Amino acid sequence: MNRWVEADLIISNAGELVTCAGPRVGQGRLGVIPRGAVAAREGRIVWVGDTAALREEVRLVRGGEMVDADGRVVMPGLVECHAHLAFAGDRADEFQLRVAGATYQQVAAAGGGIASTVHATRLATDEALRALTRQRLDHFLTFGVTTVEAKSGYGLSVEQELRILQVYREVNVTHPVDVVPTLLAAHSLPVEFAGRPDDYIDMVVKKMIPTIAKHKIARFCDAFCEQGAFTVEQCRKVLLAGKEHGLLPKLHADQLSHTGATEMAAEVGAVSVDHLDHISEAGIAALVPTPEKPRVPVAVLLPGATFFLGEGGHAPARRLLEAGARVALSTDFNPGSSPTENLWLMATMGCSQLRMSAEEVILAITIEAAAALAIENEVGSLEVGKKADILILDETRYVEIPYRYGMNPVARVYKSGKLVVQRERGSII
Repeated sequence: MNRWVEADLIISNAGELVTCAGPRVGQGRLGVIPRGAVAAREGRIVWVGDTAALREEVRLVRGGEMVDADGRVVMPGLVECHAHLAFAGDRADEFQLRVAGATYQQVAAAGGGIASTVHATRLATDEALRALTRQRLDHFLTFGVTTVEAKSGYGLSVEQELRILQVYREVNVTHPVDVVPTLLAAHSLPVEFAGRPDDYIDMVVKKMIPTIAKHKIARFCDAFCEQGAFTVEQCRKVLLAGKEHGLLPKLHADQLSHTGATEMAAEVGAVSVDHLDHISEAGIAALVPTPEKPRVPVAVLLPGATFFLGEGGHAPARRLLEAGARVALSTDFNPGSSPTENLWLMATMGCSQLRMSAEEVILAITIEAAAALAIENEVGSLEVGKKADILILDETRYVEIPYRYGMNPVARVYKSGKLVVQRERGSII
């Protein structure tokens, strides 16, 4: 007697079912199943295998949905692991200043940069911030992104940072995309603390972090460690304070210059270190797991920011990968250095600029990105028990994904087993 697996969603006849559930090291990490199928029930994956075995092992419940992928690629929903989501205004004028030769640091020193976005965001109403955040999540969703990490950092006061994180909580309740909130209090020095960075860090450590933790409104604590932002020791204080209050540490590290931030982040047990355009050999070594320290930070590379700033210094993806580090890719969506929600474009840049393979970049925007948020047991691959976040693409082979640059390959998006995007109709459901 057969023991049927019951499903309310079955997607069959994939040209390639890209599970992203292969072995952690070595070949075949994409776990590709030719003519594969995946089944889900009540928002969770219940079966993965060959379409030929589907009829003998899986039964569709009354009212369930059977979908023919028609030879196309089926893969996990994408995970965006570094985004600055809630802000007001734009910095298009500053972009033109940089086109004319000004550096990012020069624009910031003249009162632009993060400070200009903080000013605009503080003036925006709650409803305006909610609407902007929903709109940006809509854009991410149309690109197949089903989980987004969302940083604060454009408030820089207790009240304003709390407000931004509350926006994330409210939007997360109603929007299909899962929002993972991060406190980025140490993003930039606010004008009211001009010339007093240590005083600001003391306020963040003693007042802001405890307040945010009390409201249970953020999962991570992040900081921007860079010349013109905050020092290694200042960031260490912030991350350790966050950790003491239950917020997992993350860090913007070695983006515009080498600071030793990566090594410090590894010492404090950060979940990820992000940017790494100027990481040192010692920093790379700190991201390689060992039997004594199996959990080390995931390297999150942001080639879109490097591209948009136009100041060179690509992160050494090949050296990281060959050393054994876990590497994720992200858009770094923000108004100043990477105003895009197209995570597929980052995959292309991972290939063309960072010399990663198609297999490596696909893993970098799925399971490795999930690891950078410490949620790889929930999302990022097509495995039994995980959320049924599933994409059907227009492509028939995974190698086409980074090849067709700047395009959106998504035909359908299923979030927790529900159809939320069908681009053939051009609408979000």
